Amino acid sequence: MPHLTTRSAVRTGDGITTRDELAQHLADAARIELSTIPPYLYAAYSIKTSGYSQWAQGASAQRTLIGIAIEEMLHMALVRNVMVATKCETVGGKEFRFYDKDNIPGYPGDMLHRVPPLTLHMQRISTAAVEGFMEVELPESKQQQARKPSDEYHTLGELYDAIGKGIVALSGQIEWGLENTRWRQQYRRGYWNQWGGPPKPLPVVDQGSALDALYVIVEQGEGAPDEQEDSHYQKFTRVRDHVDGIGVVEDDSGRQKYTIDSGEEAVWPVVTDPKATDFTGPTQTLAQLSDAAYCYVLALLDKLYRTPADDEPGPASVRYGLERGFVAAMQGVLSPVAGLLVSTPVGDGKNAGPTFGYYDLGSKPKQTLLDLCAQPELMKAFPQLGGGDGVLHQISLLPDFTI
Repeated sequence: MPHLTTRSAVRTGDGITTRDELAQHLADAARIELSTIPPYLYAAYSIKTSGYSQWAQGASAQRTLIGIAIEEMLHMALVRNVMVATKCETVGGKEFRFYDKDNIPGYPGDMLHRVPPLTLHMQRISTAAVEGFMEVELPESKQQQARKPSDEYHTLGELYDAIGKGIVALSGQIEWGLENTRWRQQYRRGYWNQWGGPPKPLPVVDQGSALDALYVIVEQGEGAPDEQEDSHYQKFTRVRDHVDGIGVVEDDSGRQKYTIDSGEEAVWPVVTDPKATDFTGPTQTLAQLSDAAYCYVLALLDKLYRTPADDEPGPASVRYGLERGFVAAMQGVLSPVAGLLVSTPVGDGKNAGPTFGYYDLGSKPKQTLLDLCAQPELMKAFPQLGGGDGVLHQISLLPDFTI
């Protein structure tokens, strides 16, 4: 089983002792956070919500999953903020990018540095899938196994603990402070999550704010003694235990609540670990559009980190436009395309699904999206992509930038 990334952290028994080791650890943390997002979103998109009230209790599991995925994007940004603040953006002689074929994970794949091995899949929601998510967010208090080799971790908390200790050990070698202006290159605005917790992107300017950023990641994922909201682990536990259901309808026998293990009346029969090449015709093109939209989001995030925030939020702010575009691409393009895929049969009683793969966007990502979405065969097969508020129109509103 391949790892979700080909990179590898190097850590000695003495912990992180060099800037290169710190950079590698931060890069690995960013890759791990990125690797959790597609499985979480895939499970969320597999839930049918049409046919009953969106305000009913049944929508809560989907909202929980999407909210967690958005928080994982926040974690990616917080790790990247720490990388910027500590000048650890160059890893192995190469500047770190989210939109990088080597950093975009494939599925199935083993979670990086995790012991015992933990394989992630993109699959329909079920008890087994959610229990796998719980393993990703496993609190250290629930991990009973003995320590393993020093480049492996039982939990994400262990990884971030090692990073935090490394930052403290190397703090004297880091140029901290507002005067170095590196905080202007960090993601600190334009974050929106109506289905998740309150923490916003934190600018990292000193050792304390760097450790605060790491604490937010661990607190949201595993939980902490003074937490103000449920952790990801606790939220997944509620979904597994059917506290957060996925559908409430009225049928001949009365009111019925669907759960994550209900049949096709509540969950789309999506394929497991799909790739765009698994499909044919317009469905393959739609999957490619899904890949392109996903890669656009990652490339936009990279562009954001190369655009200093020297202006204030407003219509004329280039940086703020990128930040808002990051949210708009997720909501207005990636989500509706995923909705079309999960509702499209592909044979053998199965439906397609968003593929979250690498797509070559060329030098002009927005134009690539427009050209791909506007293909006549695709529009004919999926007319929902057009129209006044369709995906094609939403793409036209996205920020235009070059790679």
